[in-house]
Amino acid sequence: MEIPNKPKLSPRPFFPNVNGLRFLGAFAVFIFHSFTLYKENWSNFTESVVFNLAFKVANKGHYGVALFFVLSGFLITSMLLHERKQTGTISVRHFFFRRVLRIWPLYFLLLLFGFVVFPNLPAGITTQHSLTWYALFAANIDEIAVGMNDSLNFLTVLWSVSVEEQFYLAWMFLMLVLPWIKQRKYFLAYAVLLIITSIVFRLLHADDERVLYFHTFSVISDLAIGSIVAYFIHFYTLKSWVEQWSKRSILMGYLLGVTVLFTAHLIFNEALESLERLVIACFFAFVLLEQIFAKNSLFKMDRIPYFAKLGEITYGFYLFHCIYMYYWSLFFNYYQLTTHAGYFAVYILVCFTSTLLTAQLSWRLIEKPILSLKHRLKKLHT
Repeated sequence: MEIPNKPKLSPRPFFPNVNGLRFLGAFAVFIFHSFTLYKENWSNFTESVVFNLAFKVANKGHYGVALFFVLSGFLITSMLLHERKQTGTISVRHFFFRRVLRIWPLYFLLLLFGFVVFPNLPAGITTQHSLTWYALFAANIDEIAVGMNDSLNFLTVLWSVSVEEQFYLAWMFLMLVLPWIKQRKYFLAYAVLLIITSIVFRLLHADDERVLYFHTFSVISDLAIGSIVAYFIHFYTLKSWVEQWSKRSILMGYLLGVTVLFTAHLIFNEALESLERLVIACFFAFVLLEQIFAKNSLFKMDRIPYFAKLGEITYGFYLFHCIYMYYWSLFFNYYQLTTHAGYFAVYILVCFTSTLLTAQLSWRLIEKPILSLKHRLKKLHT
């Protein structure tokens, strides 16, 4: 008796300049933390006009997380829609194990360091964060509860990873208990529902900055916007429209978006604050579409030297950078290298270099070998 072959997945679509965008987002967050973490250690030069101008620019680096969310929503949804097109369904099991292989190893490694190893090291601190909440990918909820009273900043970066995992674990659960949700129309309905939920939630919590910044329902619209972009690329003619964008329209889009980023605190006040994440996520969706599909781009991120390669190690770079900021800030403070801007520039450089080297080692020794296990999953399709 002949056994029919299982449908074989063709290679997933390749999206150029995504790696460059990944590193741009990670670098923006790095610069943001360079200027904001341990700022009290630096002397009076931080009150100068030049430093304050640089601080205003660096302070927008936190939007790098929103860029991550939009990218993640786009890439994961594209992968799922591609699988559905090729096989007629979506394997929740394979979806789950792909997320486990990519995210969990470094995530739990950082938990091990932060909760077990770090408190026993010189200058170590026992965190008030909850290992249980972190292990359940609820770091963002724990950050809302105790973050203001805990100085262990390098664990805080896990809040955004937790939001992504909550988003995808909820999606997997829905696909398991409601298999019909894998149908095309429900992808879009799910994303739209999340956006509406996010706007209403932000409106109801407009007076709580920490909830607005960290809560899943407050930021989930970023991922949903990325999903919608993938949906319209997959099923409609969005790609061909973007390919025809002129240089002038692209330039105007960037100017408008950057203006919104730098004036958001003026534009989105009171009830309008509920729309801030949505508007900024739409700008990052524009950036994503322009970088991947536009034929008349002013520049492409992957053409910036090393950006494409550095995009591969972005996850490790993002997770490790605050650890090095903690230790290097202690070093500079101990040796009194905090008196002028030159020392601050060196501090940023050594933090960047240390993080980069560690992320590279992590990629080669941990992430890449673990990701190679994906090939075993692919064999299950054949």
